[in-house]
Amino acid sequence: MSTFAVFGMTADVALAEARKITKTTRPSGKAGAPLQLTLAEWNEAVEQRAAAIMASEKVKQLSHLFDAPQYAQQFIELARKSGQCRDLRIRAKCELTDSKGKPVINRKTKLPRIGWTEYHHATSSAA
Repeated sequence: MSTFAVFGMTADVALAEARKITKTTRPSGKAGAPLQLTLAEWNEAVEQRAAAIMASEKVKQLSHLFDAPQYAQQFIELARKSGQCRDLRIRAKCELTDSKGKPVINRKTKLPRIGWTEYHHATSSAA
């Protein structure tokens, strides 16, 4: 049984990540004496970092785990309605395979490796 999740990037997630990683100081030119940023300067730096994150190719897991892909598809539809987003994709957690279709084996445990792979909706036309 697979587990499904939505991966991608939204403006809200990019802004939250930018707030975490943007520093409140900048170098002053003197060793060991950084300058403290004002709130306006920090907010501007956060906005620039969020824009850079949205422009990059980095994606994050946006949703909780779902039992079926249709629930993940509903999450994608809601995310698109709520604001700016990019690269929204459904991924399934399953055994990883190599280019020949053989499972990738973990060297330590000797068991197949489990990871996230792109989920492609298979449509079957029964006649």
